[in-house]
Amino acid sequence: MSNRPIFYGWWVVGAFAVTTFISTGIRHAVGPFLKPIVGDLGLDRASFSLVIAVSLFLYGVFMPIAGMLLDRFSVRVVSSVGTVLLVISLVLTAMVRDFWEFAAVYGVLVPLGLAGTGPVIASGVVARWFSKRRGTALSVLGSASMTGMSLLVPAVTWLILTTGWRTTYVLIAGAVLVLVLPLCLWVVRDSPESVGLMADGAAVKPGALAAPPVERVSGGEAVQTLAFWQLAGSFFTCGFSMSLLSAHGMPMLTDHGYSPMFASWALGVLGGSSIGFTVMLGAISDRFGRRPVLAAIYAGRIFIFAGFFLIRDNPMAILAVAVLGGITMAGTGSMTSALTADIYGRFSVSSVFGLIFLVHQTGSAVGSWLAGALFETTGGYGAAFALACLFLAGAAIVALKIDRGSRRIWRAATVTPSGS
Repeated sequence: MSNRPIFYGWWVVGAFAVTTFISTGIRHAVGPFLKPIVGDLGLDRASFSLVIAVSLFLYGVFMPIAGMLLDRFSVRVVSSVGTVLLVISLVLTAMVRDFWEFAAVYGVLVPLGLAGTGPVIASGVVARWFSKRRGTALSVLGSASMTGMSLLVPAVTWLILTTGWRTTYVLIAGAVLVLVLPLCLWVVRDSPESVGLMADGAAVKPGALAAPPVERVSGGEAVQTLAFWQLAGSFFTCGFSMSLLSAHGMPMLTDHGYSPMFASWALGVLGGSSIGFTVMLGAISDRFGRRPVLAAIYAGRIFIFAGFFLIRDNPMAILAVAVLGGITMAGTGSMTSALTADIYGRFSVSSVFGLIFLVHQTGSAVGSWLAGALFETTGGYGAAFALACLFLAGAAIVALKIDRGSRRIWRAATVTPSGS
């Protein structure tokens, strides 16, 4: 592998880009299913939103567990088992007949499978392969996740309209099995040291691989630091806002008079326009720092959410917001995971970022549930979108102030001068 013209870490990034594309796409493509499932199972939007909230929260709960398993077992084992569980759970989702079956399968089993194929696993492994180009590498994953949103939302909408929501879930399960499982088994690897390489493809130093540096900070140690709560608190807002958009963005746009296919394409354009911006932001953060980039993303997202809610009867304006909004939709995950690696060390991402992602998913659960509850109470999504904008403003301020000082616990645990 060391003789390959391309650093093998980029092959790992490519494999995880595919898994992230599908896994995150599935998570964000829940909006098109809302009205069909509500109508078929006889639910209201609050009940549907409650199931989605439970699923999102448990997704967050399972993430730290997946991170701990990654520290104990190989990434091939963890990701392959997660893929198989995801396939089974999607097929079972297509078979549910009432609220309780839907809650048990989609609320519990689906997030279990998604955790084994999600961003904590991907970010945790990719962060090990890179140091100087970490922001760029992790931003490729962020770009892949937004590509999943841009392509899967309209694709899922079309499949639901032509084949029904149950067949759509079966087809998605088949795609996961064919595309993701081979990559988990044959491409991904745990770290550069595991295959005789160094981070970023640097030349191997004599004796360096005999005792590879492994700098780890446990989740328990990380939660004692200010930086952890700054990262997690701002990421809570990301989860709140993104779940609001993914679960209720399309129903809101159709409530405002737009057709289902246009609403799906608006969200697809939003995700698609973020693809190039994400990698660009990663490169900028490698050069100028991650904190200002992360703060700018949160601040810019305020205008996108306001535009989606306030613009009525103007499809071109909605599409313009979607195009311009791409720069704000991606990057929060890649910047947060990159900062986690910068602060706590590259072998600590799976455990520490797993806990940070739990806070993110708590925000996702709250956002999804609260939006449904407020809709049933007020008859619209105005209160939920206004609250999201307030949270985003606070997150922008916090992100800019993420602690820069050396952490006492981190210094004790890190064994390399760079702490990378």
